[in-house]
Amino acid sequence: MNMTWNLDSLYPSFESEKLRGDRELLSQHIIDLKAWAEGNLKREGVSTAAIEDFLRLYNDYKSVYVCLLAYAELTLSADSRCEEAMNLADDIEHLSSEITGVVAGFKRWVSSCDHIDELIISSPYLMEHQFYLKERLLQSRYDLSEEVEVAISRMQSTGSKAWSRLYMERTSSTLADIVVEGETRQVTLAELKSMAYENNAALRKAAYEAEAEAYSRIADVCAACLNGISGEAITIYGMRGYQTPLEKVLVTSRMDIGTLSAMLTALKESLPTFHTYYQKKAELLGYPGRLPFYDIFAPVGAENGKITYSDARDTIVASFTTFSEELASFAQKAFDQQWIDAEPRAGKGGYGLCIDIFPIGESRIMTQFTGNAMDISILAHELGHAYHSSCLTKETMLNTDYPIPIAETASIFCETIVNQALITSSTKKEALLILERSISDAGYYLVDFYARYLFELKLYERRTLGPLSVQELNELMIACMVEAYGDSIDLDTIHPYMWMSKIGYFIAGNEFLNFPYSFGLLFSKGLYAEYLEKGEDFVACYHQFLSATSKHDIADVAKIMNVDVHSIDFWRSALKLIEGDIAALINAM
Repeated sequence: MNMTWNLDSLYPSFESEKLRGDRELLSQHIIDLKAWAEGNLKREGVSTAAIEDFLRLYNDYKSVYVCLLAYAELTLSADSRCEEAMNLADDIEHLSSEITGVVAGFKRWVSSCDHIDELIISSPYLMEHQFYLKERLLQSRYDLSEEVEVAISRMQSTGSKAWSRLYMERTSSTLADIVVEGETRQVTLAELKSMAYENNAALRKAAYEAEAEAYSRIADVCAACLNGISGEAITIYGMRGYQTPLEKVLVTSRMDIGTLSAMLTALKESLPTFHTYYQKKAELLGYPGRLPFYDIFAPVGAENGKITYSDARDTIVASFTTFSEELASFAQKAFDQQWIDAEPRAGKGGYGLCIDIFPIGESRIMTQFTGNAMDISILAHELGHAYHSSCLTKETMLNTDYPIPIAETASIFCETIVNQALITSSTKKEALLILERSISDAGYYLVDFYARYLFELKLYERRTLGPLSVQELNELMIACMVEAYGDSIDLDTIHPYMWMSKIGYFIAGNEFLNFPYSFGLLFSKGLYAEYLEKGEDFVACYHQFLSATSKHDIADVAKIMNVDVHSIDFWRSALKLIEGDIAALINAM
């Protein structure tokens, strides 16, 4: 079974006529947008027709831009040293900077209108884009002058985005030696990380130590990347008027501080229960004291050997069928049409990825499939992202953005479907192993991601005073891990380079890619409980919910599912479901 993706529906090659044609078309769209700006932004008054013209031109531009950039980014993700992809990405980013001023000018122009609501109501096309327009108005308060916006966009290409690419290249090409079944092998960091789920305890420990050694070799480069990216973020967001990078993330995530505070308060209350789980896991694995960190994801019983990629596909499709035929058929299509690159290899990014290509109605997914049970969850997670986007294919390009916390809800919901289907169809012993893995995953999204959140929060506080050395970053990471995991983990086994393995810290413009996963896990747990109660009636409502996510803020779209995200009791109730699983596991084992 083919484990690499096919990008031909985008472009057959970098030299193809289709790609060259789209590159020329993108340039023409930029010319058209500039002409629109010249003809409208200097005029007095805002008209319905002019707003409609801009939206149509910008939708056309986005439809081409997304395809070109996706092709470059997907190729780079699979081969970090592909020069053609690097050149195309740089070219597209440079071109896009030419309309940064146009977009900023449009937002300022629209915000000058004191009767924008009347204009929107007067036009079906503007009504279709009402949420987009209102969000642009809200965010216009953080915009700078057109000249400064253009300068920032161009400088980021050789600033934070260049630092991001350097990090990706170094981490994807770094290799380490490890002995597997008596044979010394050179493996990638991603392959080392996947060994945390192996049955062989000695291999788990050796892989963890090899990972720490490999990261130590590139620590100085990664520290420079992190300092460059975070320093730029602080400077630019400060210029825009954000108090902190976290405020910027909340605004762009359509989430308020009240929601985040309610969720984090409930999460912190639940940490002792997770500490109890880790203490029990140490006992199950035969440790007299605390759990070594290299065994935090270890299976607590012998799992049934390696899983083939075709077995993983069949398991996912069969599990999705228990929820809906539509979801199962979608997953089958993704495998059949080679939307997935799952082959482990050097030069490939060591992370899960889903890039949605709305103009062609497809997505592409990247994982590193090594045959462990965890790989099924990762595939289900990324397919959840792709399915979410498939619910928005009837929208225009400007109406396809949705908040990351909700995106992670859809992906983790699909993980939950698979886990529950496997538990239902397994023997009692197998079901306990799956339940433990499910709890382990929850701990990852809640406890580990809480540590990541704390690290990033404190990183930005410290970064305002200047760059952080490798030693300072190491010490900060350890301190945050201790705060999250408490005394349930053997602190001497936490290697200090953990910050280097968190790709979210290194994605320019996407700060705090941590709490959205905690939100997604808890929100999806609450939704799955509703599904178990309502059955088929829930499925249609869930599809409606996903279809509405690009045109609502988080609090409003949650109301479709009768959820109040400001209520700490909602988050506590979701956590109680996990606490119940932990109690059941401890009692059974």
